[in-house]
Amino acid sequence: MATKRQLVVFKIGVEEFAVDISLTKEIVVMREITPVPETLEFVEGVMNLRGNLVPVLDFRKRLRAGRSNAHPDMRIIIVNVDGKQTGLIVDGASEVVRAADEMIEPPPDVLAEIGADYVEGIINLNNRYITLLDMRRALSGDIDHELDEVMGLMSKNVSGILAPAKSA
Repeated sequence: MATKRQLVVFKIGVEEFAVDISLTKEIVVMREITPVPETLEFVEGVMNLRGNLVPVLDFRKRLRAGRSNAHPDMRIIIVNVDGKQTGLIVDGASEVVRAADEMIEPPPDVLAEIGADYVEGIINLNNRYITLLDMRRALSGDIDHELDEVMGLMSKNVSGILAPAKSA
């Protein structure tokens, strides 16, 4: 019997992407994000998620798919990769699907050549093509280092972000 994977499907523009559900902690509505200066373009900042600081990336910028315009369907997918939580701003999260291994086609070689080696494959789900992402690769290298830097900077300033606003 073929192995089926559960995947969370989300949109960036009109394109659909998927990540393994085991790496997805939750999906939250857009909320206030505190910017962090001197970070890469796709690092939006950090957010307070129930008392924990979570770095947030604009996933559209990370995938080099242009800039996002704020709209009500935008969500933040909280992923947990190797013990580190990261928020990914997406244009919408639509569903959870099951995909058998034989439904996943290998990515074209050109993707690795252009630095998009985070694409694990293309899922053909009833003639609906969904790009399966390898989150470990999508958040590795310089990105992982940048997220560590952001968290290091913010941990020095944590009281101002986590403390409730004082009324005047």
